[in-house]
Amino acid sequence: MKPSTPVKLLAAVCFAASLSITSCKKGELIQLPLPIKSNDKVFKSAIFKQKLQEQLVGARGYQFVITHKGQVSDTAAFGIGSVNGDRSSVNAFVNIASVTKTLTAITALKYLDAFSIDNEIGPWLPSSWNRHADVRKLTFRQLLTHTSGIRGSGTSWSSLISTAGAKIDSPKTYAYSNINFALFRAMIPKLHDSITFRNQEYDLGTTAFQSWMSGEYIRLVQAYVISRSGIGQRGCAPVAGRTFQMLNEAPSRLNGVSHTDWTEFCGGGGFVLTTMDMSRVITYLAEKDIILSDNKKLLMDTYRLGWNRVFPVEGGMAYGHGGALYSDVNQSDSLDVGDVGLQTLIMKFPARVQLALSINSVDSTWRNTSGIVKAAFDAAWVKE
Repeated sequence: MKPSTPVKLLAAVCFAASLSITSCKKGELIQLPLPIKSNDKVFKSAIFKQKLQEQLVGARGYQFVITHKGQVSDTAAFGIGSVNGDRSSVNAFVNIASVTKTLTAITALKYLDAFSIDNEIGPWLPSSWNRHADVRKLTFRQLLTHTSGIRGSGTSWSSLISTAGAKIDSPKTYAYSNINFALFRAMIPKLHDSITFRNQEYDLGTTAFQSWMSGEYIRLVQAYVISRSGIGQRGCAPVAGRTFQMLNEAPSRLNGVSHTDWTEFCGGGGFVLTTMDMSRVITYLAEKDIILSDNKKLLMDTYRLGWNRVFPVEGGMAYGHGGALYSDVNQSDSLDVGDVGLQTLIMKFPARVQLALSINSVDSTWRNTSGIVKAAFDAAWVKE
C-alpha cells in the first residue's frame, strides 16, 4: 500500500538509527520518507485471468467474466462454440446446467416469510399427486442440501410424480440428486399463490396443469432473480442461432450436439443464459440486497442452500455452484473420449470477487473446476 500524501507521525519515541534522524523532541512532527510499504497482499484480476487461462488449455471454447467490487474487471472468450465455427463469446447462450439450482434456491428463499426451511414440503406439493408419507415429511432444508434420501437424476414430470409417491429407503445423508431441486418446479408456484394454484389444478387437465406449473416456475425465477440482476427475458429453451453446442475436444474429430428444450424439465438444470448473464446473477447476489436480504444470504451460505462448491481460499471462504451436461455419443453409459458436453460455474470469493465460467467442451473426464478456480484465485494475491 503506497500512501498518496506524506505521512506525518507524532514522535513519542525517537528511532534515530532506522530513520536517519539525529535527534527528536517530544511532541515534534517527523516527516517520514516515502513510500511506506505494507506486507498486505492485494488481489489482481489480471493474474486471476492468466492463471485461469493456463488451466483451461485444451478446451474447444471457454468464456469467463471476473467482477471485482461490483464491476466487470476482466473477461475472456477463447475458441469456438459450435461445429460451424461460431466464435467464443461471453454474450452467447449456454444451458447453464446445475447452476440452475442456485437460481431455484434463491427463488424459494424469497418465500421464507411464508415458511421455514425446516417446514415439511407435503402441503406445498400438488394435492392431486399421490404423496408418500416419507416425501410429505421431508423439509425444504433437506431438498436444498441434497439430504432428503431421494436418489436419481430424471426431472420429467413423470419422474417427479413417481418420486413423490414412493417410499424413501436411502439414508438421509448427502447424495446429489437433480430431483431435489426439480420438485421446486411444482412447489414454487404454490408458494407464490396457493389459491390460483388450487384453481389451476382443479380446472386444467394433467398435461395442461404441468405446463402451467413449468411456466410459472420460469416466470417467478425470471421475476425474482433474472430481472433483478438487470437481465432481459430468459427461459429454458435454446435461443435460435445464439446458443453454443456441447462439443468434444481434440485430438478427436470435431463433433457437436445442440441443446434441446428444457422448459418442461427445468429446476435442477436447464436455464439458458449467457456467461455475462451468470456473472450478473452472482454479482448482484453478492453485492446488492435487491435479490436477497443480507439475512437470507447468510442463511444460504451457512447451510449451503443452493451451493455445492464451498471451500477455503485466500482471505476466507468461496461459495458457488457448478454444472455439467454431456451427450453419450458412443453409448458407453459414461463420459469418455468422443462424447460432447459442457461445464459451468458461478463463484463468489472474498474481497468482493465473483466469477462466471462456461466451458463448452469435454474430454474423457470432467475438469475439476473447483480446483482450477481455487488455484487461480489463490495465486492472484500479491504483495505490492
